[in-house]
Amino acid sequence: MKKNERSLREDLSFIFRGMKEFNSILPGQMQMVIFNSFLAALTPYVPVYMSSRMINELAGGQNIKLLAGYILLAVTATLLLAALSSYLKKRIDVGYHQLFTSQEILLNEKGHRLPYMNIEDPEIRELRDQVSDNSDATGAGMASLYWDMEIMVRNLCSAFIGIVLCADIFCTASDRKFTGVYGVVNSPYAIFILAGLIAVSVWISSKMTGKLFDVAFEVYSNGARYHRYGNFYTLDYLSDEKAAKDIRIFSQRKLIVEEALNRCYIPFSDGDKREKSASNKYDGIKLLLSALMGGTVYLLIGLKAMSGTVNIGDVVMAYSSVTMMILAFSECSMIFTDLRNNNEHLKRYFLYMALPEQKDEGELSVSQELVDNPEIRFENVSFHYPESEKDAVHNVSFSIRSGRRIAIVGMNGSGKTTLVKLLCGLYKPTKGQIMLGNHPISDYSYTEYIKLFSVVFQDFRLLAFSLGQNVAASEEYDGDRADKSLRASGFASKLERLPKGLEQTIYHDYDEDGVELSGGEEQLVAMARAVYKGAAVFVLDEPTAALDPITEHEIYTRLDKIAGDKSTIFISHRLSTCRFCDEIIVMDKGEIVQQGNHDELVNKSGKYRELWLAQARHYADKIDI
Repeated sequence: MKKNERSLREDLSFIFRGMKEFNSILPGQMQMVIFNSFLAALTPYVPVYMSSRMINELAGGQNIKLLAGYILLAVTATLLLAALSSYLKKRIDVGYHQLFTSQEILLNEKGHRLPYMNIEDPEIRELRDQVSDNSDATGAGMASLYWDMEIMVRNLCSAFIGIVLCADIFCTASDRKFTGVYGVVNSPYAIFILAGLIAVSVWISSKMTGKLFDVAFEVYSNGARYHRYGNFYTLDYLSDEKAAKDIRIFSQRKLIVEEALNRCYIPFSDGDKREKSASNKYDGIKLLLSALMGGTVYLLIGLKAMSGTVNIGDVVMAYSSVTMMILAFSECSMIFTDLRNNNEHLKRYFLYMALPEQKDEGELSVSQELVDNPEIRFENVSFHYPESEKDAVHNVSFSIRSGRRIAIVGMNGSGKTTLVKLLCGLYKPTKGQIMLGNHPISDYSYTEYIKLFSVVFQDFRLLAFSLGQNVAASEEYDGDRADKSLRASGFASKLERLPKGLEQTIYHDYDEDGVELSGGEEQLVAMARAVYKGAAVFVLDEPTAALDPITEHEIYTRLDKIAGDKSTIFISHRLSTCRFCDEIIVMDKGEIVQQGNHDELVNKSGKYRELWLAQARHYADKIDI
């Protein structure tokens, strides 16, 4: 991966911040990883050290009891360390798999706390996707920190143990005077020679590692896009039963597969090949470097042994220790480079988690009087989206009084849904204000304010849970109330045919006995959910768009009766469903262009009459046909 512009201090700060965050996601897991890393570093040194003791004893006193003790200690220590490490490794592996789920839950909870406007922001959605998809595709972010820290700690511990063992050998003093090469290997210069060789080896390894990461940067930095694009078309779209009709009729499979290959799998594969090629090249250099270092170490230790400064067993221990120490320093250099580059992914994670959250700005409670008789007023309200300078809603003023039926109509893009989102507090007005009683809605607790509304949006979603849970939006629910709500919405005939009634799971996502619902049936369940909530104000944002006009009219008429004395707002592009409303608000290009009841508006020139006649001619033409 490419070098970043951060300083070493900033990168270290990111790494420690990441470890702290990791510990908050999976408490105690990082400590377990670090402890297991120490055990993993210590384990290979036990047989090395004990072997050197045994060889020295065989070359010296040959005490059988002492040799037996060395063997017993070596075997026992190795078995205990291996058993403990194996136990911890299993727990660490479980934690690793939990990490992805736990992180996704944390990210989703964060998304729920964001202002609704942020959820719709393309840049924030892209940032959210990058955090998740880079983690899934390449293990970047918290997952990389997880394993990199394990390798880093293990190698730091291994290097420290190697230094301790080698220092004892190379610092061993002798009363004898040496000259020539023996004088060099038995002098303090030997330590500096060894340290210099290790430093050169680590420096070369570091440079090669940096170049290797540079080769891999492009493919892994685009991992989120590759992962998302490829998975959608080959795993989601091709296997989607709803898309199966289009795929077959229009022979889309070849197009989709080729696009996925060209935009995802081939670029990813090419990048992977470049990385593997570079890796093979650098591995060859490292093997050559390792052989040269090994020969040099053998020469130094061998000469010390020939001079009688160290025993033959110490030669074995010193060579093994120095070899493992060089490998450990090289691995540390490589992993630290990876950790620094992984900070690019941690940076995105922290950037997303630091986004400003939805604040329950108001402190006023919604009084029972306002719940029973809500009066909401739009006063010169305008709103425009952040990426647009043009108002989506401009200078809108109207009132919603208790018990009134209000229809908001207009062409697509006229601002109807934006108006509903403003009403529900999902958007904040750019200008003007929305009043509840005598106070702006921003003065009220949002949690209490939103309880006033039962809303059915056009793009609603149902969950692959039981029917009763979908209606109540809760794990626990009142069965009689849910049943009445479904029947009130017109779902009675379907409900009576369901084998498990309210306990029937919908969809096959997680239950093979789940049932599929038609688009119209889904809309009836969504409306039953609004009825079940029983809020003071019903808002129906074209939820019946997929239904035929007659069924839509029947449902609206039924809901009109259900609403009773509650305020109801109907959003529709079919004007025939609005005839029973007390007031009709006609919108065009974000502005209110007409207001009145059906009889008033249809009998005078204007947008409403224009739309009404156009729709009437459409249905008349269909009847003639």
